[in-house]
Amino acid sequence: MARSIYPQITQALREEIRSGAHPFQSLLPTEDQLCERFGCSHAAVRRALQELAATGFVQPRQGRGVTVIWQPERVETAGYATGGLETFPETCAARGLTPKTKLLVFERLLADEQVLPGSGFAEGTPLVHMRRLRIADSTPVAVEDTYTSEHEIPGITEEIALTGTYAYIEGNLGIEILTSRRTFSMERASAEDAHLLSLPEDSHIARIESHTFCSTGAQFEVIFARQVPEFFSARVVVTRPKH
Repeated sequence: MARSIYPQITQALREEIRSGAHPFQSLLPTEDQLCERFGCSHAAVRRALQELAATGFVQPRQGRGVTVIWQPERVETAGYATGGLETFPETCAARGLTPKTKLLVFERLLADEQVLPGSGFAEGTPLVHMRRLRIADSTPVAVEDTYTSEHEIPGITEEIALTGTYAYIEGNLGIEILTSRRTFSMERASAEDAHLLSLPEDSHIARIESHTFCSTGAQFEVIFARQVPEFFSARVVVTRPKH
């Protein structure tokens, strides 16, 4: 079965918008023009435009085409981009920072209610657990505990944990990473996290719980990230329901 082309259309238009080829408040080419350009159906173009709208890049306007609503973040916004699916190195690169990762824990275990309560993984699912310290320009900014299903993502090694699991998933396994459901909260840092992040005792940190899904609809990963407030930001795209 041929793979759908809409992810490629989505990615191409997203990169063009980010580069300024389609400026803020400009109209994208029409559906007919995009179909001709990409050699695809209207359904594929519409699916790509829906993806861009859902992530805050465009806004369809009835009878007037599709308008670009994405704008670059302010330079002073230095947070870990928690509203998208950018990796830590991608986030640092966008902000002119040098990323570094230290692998603190790498182990294999089975999912159960004691190890990972409420994870969404079936009991007995083989998992890879990685605890990574994220460092930006020599400053520790986040501690992440990642649990990845070996049923969905086989072959993760310590080297892959350091060099980038998403690059391995997308580049080596050819699996599309599409959606992450996230919960944001603030909490008091544990003694261990305060030590790792060079924070005073009783500091508060941002906590992000992420459940991430691939193109098959299967959950392949759960992440519990703790970030210093100075490196935290969240982008949320919301729509007002029709009345």
